[in-house]
Amino acid sequence: MGFKSGFVGVLGQANVGKSTFINALMGKKLLIVSEKRQSTRHRIQCVLTLPGAQIIFVDTPGLHQPVDKLSKYLLKQAYAALGGLDVLAYMTEPWGKLHEYDEKVFDHLRNFTNPIVLLINKVDLASKEQLEETKTAYQQTGLFRAIVPISCTHGVNLGVAANTIAELLPEGPKYFADEVQTDRSTEFVIAEFIREKIFQLTHKEIPYSTGVEVVHMQEREDGKIVDIIANIYVARESQKPILIGNGGRMIKEIGRLARQDIEAFLGKHVYLDLQVKVRPGWNEDEAEIAKLLGREG
Repeated sequence: MGFKSGFVGVLGQANVGKSTFINALMGKKLLIVSEKRQSTRHRIQCVLTLPGAQIIFVDTPGLHQPVDKLSKYLLKQAYAALGGLDVLAYMTEPWGKLHEYDEKVFDHLRNFTNPIVLLINKVDLASKEQLEETKTAYQQTGLFRAIVPISCTHGVNLGVAANTIAELLPEGPKYFADEVQTDRSTEFVIAEFIREKIFQLTHKEIPYSTGVEVVHMQEREDGKIVDIIANIYVARESQKPILIGNGGRMIKEIGRLARQDIEAFLGKHVYLDLQVKVRPGWNEDEAEIAKLLGREG
């Protein structure tokens, strides 16, 4: 009795810090982070278990103006995350006013009947006046049960945000065991780490035309090394040599950086084999998008 639990969506414009916020609360990197827009493609559940509550965070693709079928799919996924939520955490920045794109989004949120918490991220970059003006402007919408200024990178008010959200959850069961932190498989998390490095190191259309799939993962008999083979899919033949790079330098650097995150995640040494394959036009084919991005729901 008295234990609270539920599903909490984290919604907001692209690049406001949704994944960084969840990673910071989890105390472990589970979601990829990128300065490039539309890096989040999946509805990923991260489970934060507190002494009196269990918060199941649903990370969503950032809100953006769609330009192709892939970006339309991502926007649809973002709004689909509203269904079945107990609390919505909407994240914005201290603009000093109500951002016009947020205002458009709020038209969708007025039909959401459960509590909404506003998280104003990056307060370390704003003046006191900007923050107060932002709080006033968003409070006047009448949408928010609570407003919490935070800084994900500096750890400001993250505990306050978690406790505020937990207090608004309904009483309910513990959906996951205490040790569970995500609903996704290890292979899925590894594929996301690889994709993050592609976003970090490549430019223009390359990161948005790329999908990653772990096709083999096995621990060696001595238990010290894990062998992993992953396919990186591109949409056009001309993109393959760019991703590989001169003398294989690009793909080696992607592998080197990804291996660091994977080894930290697994706690073991990793042998990582990345293979670049062409899947023509996958990011413009709805069936291919659903197949590659929706393997686990």
